[in-house]
Amino acid sequence: KAYVSDPENTWEFITVSGGDKIKKVTDFVSEFEIITNNNAEIAWNGGYILNAELVGKLGLPESYIGSPLGLLISNKKLLCPPLFNKPALLVYPDGTLDIKRVNMMNGFKASAKGVTIEFGKEHYNNDSDSKLAYYDLMNSDEFINANGKTIVRLAGNKIKEIIRTKKGEKVKIIPVGITLVFFSEIFPVEWNEIDLELEIYIKEFKNITNAVEAGPLLVENGEYKLDMQKGGWKTQNSIRTQAARLDYTDMRGPKIAIGLDEKGDLYVLTINGRIRESVGATHIDMANILLKYGIIKAMGFDPGGSSTLVVDNKTLNISPYNKNYEYNVYALPPQPRAVANAVIGYIK
Repeated sequence: KAYVSDPENTWEFITVSGGDKIKKVTDFVSEFEIITNNNAEIAWNGGYILNAELVGKLGLPESYIGSPLGLLISNKKLLCPPLFNKPALLVYPDGTLDIKRVNMMNGFKASAKGVTIEFGKEHYNNDSDSKLAYYDLMNSDEFINANGKTIVRLAGNKIKEIIRTKKGEKVKIIPVGITLVFFSEIFPVEWNEIDLELEIYIKEFKNITNAVEAGPLLVENGEYKLDMQKGGWKTQNSIRTQAARLDYTDMRGPKIAIGLDEKGDLYVLTINGRIRESVGATHIDMANILLKYGIIKAMGFDPGGSSTLVVDNKTLNISPYNKNYEYNVYALPPQPRAVANAVIGYIK
């Protein structure tokens, strides 16, 4: 438990990203302490990512590995917009925390090289003959009716692919990020650059200093809340990211979740799984445990071998994962899986 409301100590929480690299949470902690000269009191793995297995399955270049699959804000910079309607941990300038669903439904602005394009809520998942459109992964269609338009695929906040289509052509949606659609004559020539980083502004997040989208939402208003449909877990594009399965809510394994009580204090819960001593927990189990501690809001984070909880530089949970498991499935020691981002809490 982190006493965020403790008047004697001022807690700060930040999200850290490895950029194009994935790292263990312990490595994120070490780098944080060296760079900031602060001691990390607590840290855990962040949101879902495009891992190597998924990138290979989708036939994408290796440059996609480690791309975040949801909202990621680090030190006021938006590194990835929301992709579904899943919950996020939100950190405000005064250090207070919140957990709520985040999405792209109300539009945004994107800027680069002196050009700003505004996408309104009327352009959201809009398959009409509009001059502009944008698609997130709540969209259940497999194809966009491109019909001569210019299609821009993003991963995080970077342009990864630009497709100029012909009349009547359709373009397949790949479940990696936001897809932008332009009438070809209004596509800014300044943006014709792969890996160009866009500055994305979303009004709802203007006062957020750090944030990470993950899920599922477990508790809301002090009550059990597990709605996989509302969070977009059951759309085809979500299932293709391996983030949803038919047995997802009932599947036991390593889990990690956070909760907030009425004071705003933070609780972090992790449960071992897939080892001899523990088969693990379900998301339902996690919600029920947190409710017993008076939690009013709670959410899960990337479970399985990614689950990592570090307190005072000690990893508290046992990972069922080892990166060299293919060489020896019987006697390798557990090690945390490398992840793309993490949350770190420290006392100022």
